Amino acid sequence: MYIKVDSLALYNQFNNIWIECWLEKGYGLEMEDGPADRYLITDSKDQKVGTIEFKPYLLEPNHNINTVYPFHLIESIKNNPESVIEIDKVAILKQFRGRNLERLLSVFVHYSEQHEISYCVALLERVFYKALRTIYKFPVESVGEQIYYKGDYVIPAVIYPKDLYQHKEKYPWLRTSNQDDHKKNYILR
Repeated sequence: MYIKVDSLALYNQFNNIWIECWLEKGYGLEMEDGPADRYLITDSKDQKVGTIEFKPYLLEPNHNINTVYPFHLIESIKNNPESVIEIDKVAILKQFRGRNLERLLSVFVHYSEQHEISYCVALLERVFYKALRTIYKFPVESVGEQIYYKGDYVIPAVIYPKDLYQHKEKYPWLRTSNQDDHKKNYILR
């Protein structure tokens, strides 16, 4: 279901996938190499089909995501910065979209549970945001008006993963983890 990016070869594959998806959508590219936990999503045939990146969140106003939308001013974020992460580089190659989204979302849930994450900040593409809320019943909240950013309108959103991992029975699309190792690997801050 997923592979942690822990080598240069996997990092290159990770970059190739999200960059292909961004170019397909006409998004501007952001080549950051800061600390993050990166995962490749694999399908049932173990093909690498998608990506997701979990980045440390900082309350600083000049932190990249806060310059797009002031997440640092939201009370729950401000009061619990140690249990907040930023989600980025969510991508699935065009030919593998559909059921593989459940795999990607399951990786998000497993990661959040493993690291005891309470809040995730993200800039979500509008159709993706709507799918999260209506199809997958994700506990996600729009915290501002849509913003034009790097080639498309995005919705500044906060996701509340605790509900997902504390009530897994409510989410029939959730898949079990493929990794037996549940040690916490914290993002380097």
